[in-house]
Amino acid sequence: MYGIFEQHCAGNPCGNGGSNVSRFCAIVALLVVSFTLFGRTFAFGGSNGVDSWVCYYGSADRAAELSGFDLLVSAPGGQDPAPLRAKGVKVLTYVSLGEVAGNGPYYEDAKRLDLLVRHNENWDSWVVDVRRPQWSELLLTRIIPDALSAGYDGLFFDTLDSPIDMQRRDPDRYKGTERSCVDLVRAIRKKYPKLLLCQNRGFEIVRRTAPYINYLLIEGLSSSMDLATSIRTDVSKTDRDFLIAKAEDARKANPKLVVLTLDYVPGEDKQEIEKAYDFSRRLGFVPYVSTPALNEVFIHASAE
Repeated sequence: MYGIFEQHCAGNPCGNGGSNVSRFCAIVALLVVSFTLFGRTFAFGGSNGVDSWVCYYGSADRAAELSGFDLLVSAPGGQDPAPLRAKGVKVLTYVSLGEVAGNGPYYEDAKRLDLLVRHNENWDSWVVDVRRPQWSELLLTRIIPDALSAGYDGLFFDTLDSPIDMQRRDPDRYKGTERSCVDLVRAIRKKYPKLLLCQNRGFEIVRRTAPYINYLLIEGLSSSMDLATSIRTDVSKTDRDFLIAKAEDARKANPKLVVLTLDYVPGEDKQEIEKAYDFSRRLGFVPYVSTPALNEVFIHASAE
């Protein structure tokens, strides 16, 4: 979900409009899953298996519809997570790891700390230098605690692709950015060993971050929509194959990883919606199909 959340709340899409887990059979009883990596044991505070999920960034109370899903990715301060969690829904809240909003609450701090490296005009946001220890400190001591304050099961990581792209554009100047992105995810897991963590994209680092996360989100696996025209197009076979290969790499690094997919299809196009669900499920992924604004809750017959 490119761009940071403040713009999603305004109704802008979370995907980039065409850029570019095994499915568990049932929800099992709450348990503690642990693994050891480099001599350190991490414990996840519950089962991360889901059969259905939804991404809803709207502000209206849609608890009645949302309670039918296993997992919800929500807006910060959006849906009250308490009644949904009481019904067994796992609720994750959005956190931007690679950008700050130009009109957001952390912009002035990031500017004062000299963390801003490039303006993203599409979203009026700023890519930050994730290599700076001041950024990880701001994330761990303010941004993430603020995001979790309403009571959530975990975090949804967005915008990791933005700083990674800076290293791709200028590898000498931004050397070490990918490694620092991995370090961020690792540090969050270390501080919050029981949270459920979902990473959006970040395919250059996903094999290295997979051991620390519960979910990987792939946007636009089979269908996307143009942001300007809202016209739907098929994702090319080349792009699909790339996304599938990256997901498989991540699952090799973490066999318990659940791969979620988010495809964009007009709500009335039942045939393409069904195709998107079917394509994802045949790969063992957990699908959801929406429109780019993500401000509606779609309960498709294909999802039942």
